[in-house]
Amino acid sequence: MKPNLLFLVVDSLRQDKCIGKQKSSVTPNLDKFIQNGTFFNQTISPASITVPSLSSIFTGLYPYECTILDNDLFNMIPNTRTFIHDLSDSGYITSAIIPEALSHTNIVKIFSDVEFFNSFSTLYDGIGERIVNKIKAYSQKMPWFLYAHLEDLHGNAMFNLTDNTKQITNFSGKNQYEKMLSAVDAWLGKILENLNCNNTITIITSDHGSTSADFTNEMLAFNLKNDELRQSNPGIIYKLGHGIFTSLPESLGPIRKRAANIYTKDKNEKIKKRLVPRLDEIDKLNPTLYQRRLLKKSVTYPNDCYDENFRPALIFSGYKIPKNKIVNTQISSIDIFPTILEMIGITPKITTCGRSFTPLFFNKSFEEIAVLLDSASNTTESEYSDVIGIRTPKFKYFRNRKNPKNDLYLYDLEHDPLELSNISEQNPDIIEKLEHELLQINPTGNFEFKKTHELSDDETEKAKKILRKLGYIND
Repeated sequence: MKPNLLFLVVDSLRQDKCIGKQKSSVTPNLDKFIQNGTFFNQTISPASITVPSLSSIFTGLYPYECTILDNDLFNMIPNTRTFIHDLSDSGYITSAIIPEALSHTNIVKIFSDVEFFNSFSTLYDGIGERIVNKIKAYSQKMPWFLYAHLEDLHGNAMFNLTDNTKQITNFSGKNQYEKMLSAVDAWLGKILENLNCNNTITIITSDHGSTSADFTNEMLAFNLKNDELRQSNPGIIYKLGHGIFTSLPESLGPIRKRAANIYTKDKNEKIKKRLVPRLDEIDKLNPTLYQRRLLKKSVTYPNDCYDENFRPALIFSGYKIPKNKIVNTQISSIDIFPTILEMIGITPKITTCGRSFTPLFFNKSFEEIAVLLDSASNTTESEYSDVIGIRTPKFKYFRNRKNPKNDLYLYDLEHDPLELSNISEQNPDIIEKLEHELLQINPTGNFEFKKTHELSDDETEKAKKILRKLGYIND
């Protein structure tokens, strides 16, 4: 009998917040889980945005290959074959417990059973109990695959708990992120204690990293003020845009989406004007160079490929997984499912870019290769650089998605792990070499996302008229 598979995605869980000097949370259950399994210390996410990243994880393809822009919203390309289909074909029950924010995506269609929860909820709002109940319900059924996507460390959900919240036994850490991770740990223990580790492989990972994980309390207050100026806490602009979309007649088709997008863009332009003066206030916090970069990002929301957003945690534990093992070889998140399938004896029916890193569990040779980084931008605004890049164990290189000569960034990761000094101008030879490696991944050089629909000028004007009539925009 094949083992059961529990796939826990803790949104925004960074690898350096699980072990090492950067960790201040108290996580006895996570610590025990790592000790009883294998921790991959150099896992790189293909994107810093959820949908492109998840699409890549479930397909083993890079974002530009499996993700589509559906009127400026990311989605997995319809009818894409995934590893979940391979599991289903091999007799696995496949289910998911995921936030409503993913309900519009084709990701939900690849599972036989899907449950949704409010995207601003935490494990303490009943989600933890739902996961445990699902595991209990499957206790007499084998084999099963359960994907649970937790929002506790992400966005506004991260602020929905305090140390006064009932049920919380531990709320320790230097900032809200670390405190939330401590709180997550308690529920993680409850989930894991309901598993039979002898017949279950548990994978804990994330879709991407997090900038706010490094915020001090002062930096967090600064960022929350930015959110207040955006009027987006908790996701007001998104909710209003979604409300526009759902309230308009379905017969309008894609114009509904465009109307919502136009409203959001109009609001964002006004918000941007309010936020620009915030850049002058950064110096008042006496930040380090690294903190300055993070604070600037909290104002401008640029698209980049810095490590803080591309280093997710990845831990395997349970059935036949080596214990107390840390692997420092660089791998990509798109390698996760090729590895899972090889370990349980299933041959994938899809051709992927991902590779099984099973040899790393057993100290066997495994070629360390460069991995793709995708900013996954859905905007064409010039001040938001849309970049594509590549990461080797030694260097980080990213540049403009469309033009290899623009927006060049190069960092020496061995000597500059915080990526503070852009050395692109001084090292054209390294740039040339890494650009060549980038084109080895995609020889066409076309890393752009496909779009499902482009509205004509007349259609766009029709959408604007609707918004004017409803009072959402004023010209």
